[in-house]
Amino acid sequence: MSTPANAPMSAPTNAPAPAAAPRAHAGQAADALLLAALVAFCALFVVWPIACFVWQGLAPAADGSTFASVLADNAGLLANSAFVGVLASVLSCVVALAVALVITFGPRRWASVVTGLVAVSMISPPFVASLAYVELFGRRGLITHGLLGLSVSPYGWQGVVLMQALFFAAINVILFTSVLGRVDKASIQAALDLGAPMRRVFADIIVPLVRPATYVCLLLTFVRSISDYATPVVIGGKFDTVATQVYVRVVGYSDLRGAAMLNILLFAVSVVAFLAYRRLDARVAATSGSLGVSARPAPGEAGFRLEGPVGIAAHLICALFAAFLALLYLTIVHAAFTKGMGWAAPFTLENLEHLVTFDLASLQRSVVFSLVTALLSTGLGLLAAYYAHRRRVRASSVLDFVTTVAYTLPGICLGLGYILAFNRPPIELVGTSAILVAVLAAKELAISTRAFSAALAQVPAELDMAARDLGTPPVGVLGRVLVPNLLEAAGVSLVNGFSSAMVSYSAVLFLVTPSNKTAVFELFDALSGGKYGQAAMVSLAIIAVTTLVNVVFYKFLLRRGK
Repeated sequence: MSTPANAPMSAPTNAPAPAAAPRAHAGQAADALLLAALVAFCALFVVWPIACFVWQGLAPAADGSTFASVLADNAGLLANSAFVGVLASVLSCVVALAVALVITFGPRRWASVVTGLVAVSMISPPFVASLAYVELFGRRGLITHGLLGLSVSPYGWQGVVLMQALFFAAINVILFTSVLGRVDKASIQAALDLGAPMRRVFADIIVPLVRPATYVCLLLTFVRSISDYATPVVIGGKFDTVATQVYVRVVGYSDLRGAAMLNILLFAVSVVAFLAYRRLDARVAATSGSLGVSARPAPGEAGFRLEGPVGIAAHLICALFAAFLALLYLTIVHAAFTKGMGWAAPFTLENLEHLVTFDLASLQRSVVFSLVTALLSTGLGLLAAYYAHRRRVRASSVLDFVTTVAYTLPGICLGLGYILAFNRPPIELVGTSAILVAVLAAKELAISTRAFSAALAQVPAELDMAARDLGTPPVGVLGRVLVPNLLEAAGVSLVNGFSSAMVSYSAVLFLVTPSNKTAVFELFDALSGGKYGQAAMVSLAIIAVTTLVNVVFYKFLLRRGK
């Protein structure tokens, strides 16, 4: 039936209502504002500090020194850093792979015990291993002097390599376990049905799958080793590295240019490692994506088991690693509640009293800084994952690189960049608490972004499209559709951000002042001054607080997200 000529035409059904237009404009404005805030943070607190120390290192010097001459003068330090880095990386990966094999394929109860020790190791301050090393193997050590009657020096490169390898092994265990835990059962079962012995199953199926993860662990451990300042300072003795020389040049001689030159070298190594890591990590992701469900055989079910020479070696290394961690923490408890060193040291509460009287304010300050850092890095990581990986906005690859590079950059490099970038107007932040939170959030942004990106990959993109078809603005899609599905990722990000900030040292090494001193620096001062009991008590306090907060995060976010 035709419409009368004088009848008004009805509006299209898909046209937005007049009241919806302002809401749409407001949503677009909020979306642009959030993206601008993310870009501004990355530009100001990642790109600008890096550019500052690179420029400082390459700028012409008044004394005529050049980049090449500084590197030539410190060739021995470069060799020391590379030497320790290679040894620590190889040893750490061997230990981590053995422990991961036992966790994945070993007895369940033993695997649970080892997993718990690894988890505690990940939230421990960076000086705990060195403190236990001195307590056990020092001139008056519980083992060297107390049991063996020896008085030997524990200082040198051997202790640095051993402590770095064992301390860095925990994060490598997590990576290896995530890969091993998804080895395809069908492939293993097919190999066993064809009569392949366990050693061939390990060599032909498991080793090829963990090879990319091994390369990633080697690269990341090497970068951590060459940028580690604390371990060589505490137990290195006369053994110096590039990281310790950077500290000496800044604190001892106020030679920012010389420190910047050495930082450029660390930065170059980190960039190369980062590029290799990105390529290898893509292979790890592709391999993990093709893996099946847990490879652990059910009770009574045939499957890969740790037997033969591989199994014996894995169980032996894992047992030694677990024994070391258990002994380490028992030693810390012993040192915290005794006076002096040795088995006959009397019980005391003086270290606890000192903690409450003098170090409690620093501990509270650490908790506040870490909570703010966790919240800030989680929020920024959510935005980075949404815009760079979900929305894929213009220049998303650049945004992804910038959010990741701070994590792979040695902390002392980033810290020096912050000194050079924010020590004068218009943005003068040196000496404030804000600069500590900013550098810690920048360091943890990569992990937060990765957690949210992995979670977003599990959320169907059709949900976004359906919400937009119903008129939901981009900010509404993020807040109402995606965030409820990302609670578990938020919990992971908060746990990581808080734990890392509580024990972070190198990134804030040059930025801490007496007014904003944190607990980990109280620990370092006590350890450097030979006050091992006080250092052990601060270590226990940091571990206890970090564990408590992580349990709260797990209860209210991780469990709710499942």
